[in-house]
Amino acid sequence: MAQQQQQNIIDRYQDIDISFRKNPANRDVYILKDIEAVKRSVKLLIMTRFDERLFHPEIGSGVYSSLFDNFGAETRVLLEKSIREVINNYEPRARIITVNVREDIENHHLEISVYFYVINIEDPVSIKINLERVR
Repeated sequence: MAQQQQQNIIDRYQDIDISFRKNPANRDVYILKDIEAVKRSVKLLIMTRFDERLFHPEIGSGVYSSLFDNFGAETRVLLEKSIREVINNYEPRARIITVNVREDIENHHLEISVYFYVINIEDPVSIKINLERVR
């Protein structure tokens, strides 16, 4: 009984791995747990385009639509705000610390860094996403 309670404390959050790789031990789909599950969810929210989700067209961050905009301080602020809003609205397991968007002009990509706390986990977590402009 004590071992079961300890397992429930460790595995607070679980999500399916969207790659649908098969776990060789139990022949089922891999399960992402705790921090990895929340990190994947945050990344997917940032990468989602508006109207991409069938019954929830309002979910999205607008990051892709701004890839070919003239990037400046105003665009950076709007992107950071949009990313913050989509995470706050649709990922209740994450509490955002900061969102940074930086353009790398030479390599033609945006670097997005999100720092956040996972609810009920003490250490902060970060993810970095590089979005490239394809010409």
